[in-house]
Formats: sequence, C-alpha cells, structure tokens
Amino acid sequence: MLLIKEYSTEVNHRILSHGKDVFHKALEAVLKGEREFHVTGENGIRYNLEYKENQSWAESGTDYPDSPLFHKDPLYPPYFFYDEYDRDRLCFDILEGFDSVWFEEANEYTAVLIGVLLRYTGLNISCHDKRILWFYEENERLKITEEIPPASDHGTLRVIRDFYPSAFICDFYTMDMVVLFHHIFLYQWLTSYPMEKMKYAEIVVARSEGIGSVLTIYARAKHFLERFNLTVTLRPGSSRYADSIITKYFNMQLTPSDADESNTVYITNYYGILFTKMLRYSSGNDFDMSVLNPDFVAEMKEYGDAVFGDRRMLGILLRGSDYIASGMSGASAPVTVESVIPKIREWMEDGYDGIFLATEDSDILRQMVGAFPGQIRAVSQERYGIEDFKEAGVTTISELDSLRHPGEDYDQFIEDSTANYFYALYLLSRCESFMYSGQCGGSTMTKSLSEKGFKRMWCFAQDKEIFD
Repeated sequence: MLLIKEYSTEVNHRILSHGKDVFHKALEAVLKGEREFHVTGENGIRYNLEYKENQSWAESGTDYPDSPLFHKDPLYPPYFFYDEYDRDRLCFDILEGFDSVWFEEANEYTAVLIGVLLRYTGLNISCHDKRILWFYEENERLKITEEIPPASDHGTLRVIRDFYPSAFICDFYTMDMVVLFHHIFLYQWLTSYPMEKMKYAEIVVARSEGIGSVLTIYARAKHFLERFNLTVTLRPGSSRYADSIITKYFNMQLTPSDADESNTVYITNYYGILFTKMLRYSSGNDFDMSVLNPDFVAEMKEYGDAVFGDRRMLGILLRGSDYIASGMSGASAPVTVESVIPKIREWMEDGYDGIFLATEDSDILRQMVGAFPGQIRAVSQERYGIEDFKEAGVTTISELDSLRHPGEDYDQFIEDSTANYFYALYLLSRCESFMYSGQCGGSTMTKSLSEKGFKRMWCFAQDKEIFD
C-alpha cells in the first residue's frame, strides 16, 4: 500500500508525474527495491508516496491479534499488480446492504477504491481527507465532509485509516482500507485469468489445521465460488490427513490429474479468503450429512441411538488446549469452566437428562465432571491439557500429535482421532439444546449437522443466546 505523505526533498527519490497511473508506476519501482517517491503535478500538486507492506502494516496495529497463528502466513496480499478497470474480476459482495461509503484518509487504496465505486456502483461517497480532490472532482456522489458517521449508522460503510480487526470480531460495518481493498480485488489475487474460464479451485491447507477447519474452508470456498461453476478440490497429500482418510470418511474431491495453471485457481494460503466477510459469514448451509460418507453416518446413527435413546441431552462444546496456547481471541476466544458453570446450571433446570460434552482438553473434561458429577457423557479420545503444550513448547494440537505419535503409527492415530471427533460432533447435533465456547469449525459443523435444529443455543464467548 502506498501512503500519501507531505512533500519533502530532504532525501532524493524517483520523481513521478501525478496522474491516474501514478500508483502503478510506483509499484513497478517498489518491485525493484524502492520504497519512497516524489510526485509532482499541475496546479501545484506535490506529495511523497511511501510504500508499506500490507501484512506488516496490519501486524503493527495495536488491535492485530497476538496469536502466533496469525503471524505465520500473510492474511493480506501485497497487491503489486491489479486492474481497477477489469469489472469482471472485481468482487462487490462486501458492499451489500450499504448505500454510502465514508473514507477517512486519501491514499493509494482509497483513491483506487473511490474510482471503482464511482464507475461501477451507485453508492454515495464521502471523504474526510481533502487530498482526495487531487484525484477526483467533488460532485453529487463524492463529497468532502468533516463529519464522521457514527458506528451505529449501518447504512454507511466506514473505512478508517488504522488497522481494524473486522474479520476477527465479525464487524464489517467498519474496516480499514487494506481489508476493503482485499475484498474488492480478491478475484484478481486468486488468478490472473478470467474466473469464468477456470475449471477447478484447489485448496492447500496448513498441516496444523484440524479436520473441522479443513472441511470448513472446503465447504465455504465451494459456496463462495459456486457462482463460477468451479469444482473445489483438495490437493492430494497437502493436509495432515492421509488421502485414504479423506476419501474413506468424507465427500471431498481431490485435485484430478488434468488440473494445471490454465484451468485452476490455486488457493495456497486460505487465510487470505477465510478472513473475508464472505467466508466468515458463510455458515449454516455449508454442511449437512452429505459431507460424510454414508456408511460412516450409518455407524454414528447406530451408536447415537444406543447412547442417547430418547434422552433429552444438553450438548456442550468447549474448546481449550491449543485455543488457549495459541491465544485465540474475539469470537473464537476460549472460556474457563468456572465462567460457564452458572449458565449451564441455569439451562439444566429445564429438566435435561444429562450433558454431552465435546472437548479435546483433558483439564476441561476433569473440571466439568467435577462440577456435574454423574451427568457428563463424552466420547473416549486422547485429550491434552495446557501443561502438555507448555512442556512440549508447541501451540497447536497437530504439533503435539506429531510428537506423541511419531512414525508409522501416526496415520492410524489420526484416523482414530478423526472418527472420534465426528462421533462427538454427531452426538452434539442430536442434543436438544447446544452451548459452545466460541466460533470454531466444530460449532459451525454441529449446527449444520443437526437435522432438527436446536431448541436453544448459547455462545459463551459472545455471552448471548444465538438464534439461527
């Protein structure tokens, strides 16, 4: 991203002519190692441009999440190349529901975005920074204003100058310019070819991701890209789950041999699309039993009939372990058992026959059994406590699994743990009501796998009842 700075000649830089292509000329020089530029134009226009790498800019923000998971791979591409006039490869989903957009600062991204909005939408635009008039004349749809629209004005998209964790807290009424630019130019990041000419969209997931995350991104990407009739595939051998496990238990398609650069969109860093409004809000209809192998579903139904029968059960999903070790926050923040016990006891007064608890955390299981003696049911599986992560010096379950189960027995362990994970989600989906710690693949899939829906739902991280 190129920021507009006060004109200064204290240090000599390349001189560029002010015009509609000034940002593209500067980015060409950035690829050669330059970072600052002088710009001059007619009517006394003079300013400097300073390049800031998008991900570094975001991570320097005080509100950027501390979790090391979000400092490994970039969420925001650098966008050295883009075409603001390629209407067919611009994505306007983020603008649905708004009638106006307010920009706080004039810079490369806001100047380009305002041009896009003026050309291809009917939205009214206001800007707090008068320097935007170097690029556009004020008119009926573009106004300079001293007023800052209140956050409560949900008809106006507020685009602020500082990093804002909109994707993490799921607040897309306010966002920074990098996030908005990424939403609009997302298709151009995915491929340099016309989307309608693509046949496949291949996903490569991080080996640290659990099967819930793998299925979540697969289903959400499939839902988001279905407008282009793309077949979403998973690269063979890319996840920590053997391809034999993928094909045995799930209806995910592996990338076929005829996929290549001419017909395939490669999603090698899925965080780049996961942290968009389109995927963060894409839930509920993404999953159903069709994502699972029918034979596997039959086995779980038989088990569920035997365990539950006609009992009225309260289902509870509590993420801990690596959610604690990796510092998850916002809508995905883990919760303590002490904090959730009062609400669980309140709901148990409704006469439930017992609690089905799904957790990968041994500490949480022990505390819940102590708090609700004789009432807890859970699937048998290997669980880890937070001390296990500290002793091993790791932050994710996948790392701990690899250390505890090295060599040839790893794939068998992963298959067993995967089956147990889905047994737990399936049993949760059969409960009458559902309470969960926060947003995660497990909570999303549980809601979607429920054939009858839930009488009530509660999210502890948001401290509120959920109505879906």
